[in-house]
Amino acid sequence: MTKKQYAVIACAVIVLAGGLYYILGGDSASSRQPVSEAGSAVTDKLSYSGSSIIEEHDGKRSWELSAETIEVDPNTKNTTLKNITGTFYRDNGGKIIVTAPQGFIDGTTRDIVLDSQVEAVAEDGATFMAPTVRFNNAEKRYYGTGGVRVTRDDTVLTGDQLESDANMEKIKVSGHAHIIQGGKAQ
Repeated sequence: MTKKQYAVIACAVIVLAGGLYYILGGDSASSRQPVSEAGSAVTDKLSYSGSSIIEEHDGKRSWELSAETIEVDPNTKNTTLKNITGTFYRDNGGKIIVTAPQGFIDGTTRDIVLDSQVEAVAEDGATFMAPTVRFNNAEKRYYGTGGVRVTRDDTVLTGDQLESDANMEKIKVSGHAHIIQGGKAQ
């Protein structure tokens, strides 16, 4: 055999070996996941339009949040919501309807933070307004901050912060707290 024939056979063996490596499990370009500069895998958020998120305990609905848009981070399970209407179910069978321009659900604790001027109305006519409201899902308690206002019957409570049970029956207002009884809610 000549040197030329050896070279052709060597090239054929190399091409065949490379093809087998590629087919039988080599690292192909299509199987690689894009990697960011920090070295973690790049993932997109899951986005939904006009959907709802529901939380139930012991077969009983605790709350339901409907939003114009919902984005979920698949890694942390944190959820961002826009233009929210929520229903929080009270122990006595009543409901509290909440609206907010935006909100966030912690993927680990399931705590809910609503902000950008939150408004709530209970079936008994009581109202609640605050710039930011946090619902602690484990404690079943509301926390309002940034200047709160609660109106029930002819009583108006205002203050810097609010803490309440899930039924909005036991309310504590602190920081420049004022109570007006027999007056009109403004």
